[in-house]
Amino acid sequence: MFYSMRIGTKIIVIAASSAAIALFLAAVAVYTLALKQQIGKGQQALAALTQIMAANAVPAMAAGDAGTAQTVMETLAANPVVERACLYNMANNELFAGYRLASSTLAACPELRPAYAPGSEGFLDSTAEVAKDQTWLGELHLTQTLAVEQADLRRRLYVALGMLSTAIVLMVLLLSRLQRLVTGPIHRLADVSRQVTKTSNFSLRAEKSSGDEVGQLTDDFNEMLARVERSNADLTAAKSELFERVKETRQANTELETALTQLQQAQGQLVQTEKMASLGGLVAGVAHEINTPVGVGVTAASTLHAEAEAMKAALDGGQMRKSSLDNFLGVATTSSQIILTNLNRAADLVQSFKQVAVDQSSSERRSFDLQEYVDEVLLSLTPKVKRTPHQVNAEVAPGLIMDSYPGAVAQVITNLLGNALMHAFAHDNAGTISITGHADGEESVWLVFADNGVGMSDQQVKQVFDPFFTTKRGEGGSGLGMHIVFNLITQVLGGTVDVASAPNAGTKVVMHLPLTSPGQAAAPADTGGE
Repeated sequence: MFYSMRIGTKIIVIAASSAAIALFLAAVAVYTLALKQQIGKGQQALAALTQIMAANAVPAMAAGDAGTAQTVMETLAANPVVERACLYNMANNELFAGYRLASSTLAACPELRPAYAPGSEGFLDSTAEVAKDQTWLGELHLTQTLAVEQADLRRRLYVALGMLSTAIVLMVLLLSRLQRLVTGPIHRLADVSRQVTKTSNFSLRAEKSSGDEVGQLTDDFNEMLARVERSNADLTAAKSELFERVKETRQANTELETALTQLQQAQGQLVQTEKMASLGGLVAGVAHEINTPVGVGVTAASTLHAEAEAMKAALDGGQMRKSSLDNFLGVATTSSQIILTNLNRAADLVQSFKQVAVDQSSSERRSFDLQEYVDEVLLSLTPKVKRTPHQVNAEVAPGLIMDSYPGAVAQVITNLLGNALMHAFAHDNAGTISITGHADGEESVWLVFADNGVGMSDQQVKQVFDPFFTTKRGEGGSGLGMHIVFNLITQVLGGTVDVASAPNAGTKVVMHLPLTSPGQAAAPADTGGE
């Protein structure tokens, strides 16, 4: 309701309300202060009267004359504000003499002296000792009404409220006159504004009626209308030109969308080719690496076979000797140990290759131990590292169980390692590559890939994730490795990645990965099968 009032009405309501509140608070303050002052004066007067009455009662109490004491108490009838007087004998704490105004609402004096003077609302209490020659004979309690003071203060309050009401009425009348002088031009300006809004006729102008701030506002409003009118003319002229440009832009956008679709398809094919090339290199390296333990195992098996044939011939010819048997057993033990060791080595390589290859060629989600999986990936990449003089170290905290996409993790490590082996080290200088990982709270993990190689410039760091950016163009670099890393981390794994590097200071790739990737939770890891 107040929100929709006219400005003049709001001014009157606010000013009148403020004045009324201020005057009311002032009246309450004056009333409270006057009441306190009246009570203070009344308390002083009552205390003095109590002392006088106590002195008048000394002879009667000293003589034990209760009748005379009662007569002294009844002299208070001449002072109608005193409603009760209670005189107690200190010898037995019993009532000695008492007085109560006939019209008083107070109860009669208690028969036993109270331990303290009880206070009553609307009354004042005072106590004095009745003593003679330093001997405490009794105690006098007087109670006085505040009705007279309260009635006087109420009259004053009524007068103040009457003056307050009169002042508010006069203020409203003056403000009504004032608001017409101030808000009249504003109302006329608002009327013109409403007409312009309804008709969109910006040629209308408001009439200036004064030279004050409202007059200046009217001039500014009229100038604004003139500018809007000119702007509308310019806008109408520009619409036709804009329409033609929109047609041209739409046609260009259609061509750009077609080119973008083709580019995305080509980029997807290149990314898939890069992943398959990485997997092919992994297959070739593992096949070459398996060849060594298998060859050693075949040689040991051939030796064992030849010794077994010789032993069989000696047994058939009856030429078996203890030394021959001992020699055969030694060869058999050594050969079997060599075969077992190399077959285990080959089995480890096959197992790690099998898991990593399956993960890289699919996008299935599962739960896995990050430490164990990083070790498996590095084991499958051993052939690639062994052809270099560099050393790869992994220190991933145990027990980091991820519910994520292991294929994406394997692809990230493979691309980062391949990128480091190709770009990080000058000539054939031996370098160190490290992979570290530790938990960040209970929901994420830090995985850091670092090398101590030649590093990158600031410009190269800014472009490192751009597709097709490479410093080895024509030397085997496709420019997609780090781009794939960025997409896998941010889109598949739901994490973030940052690169820090400087010339001759190595490179550090910092990955922050959630332990549970966004999306549907994975099923428990399959621990059975081959």
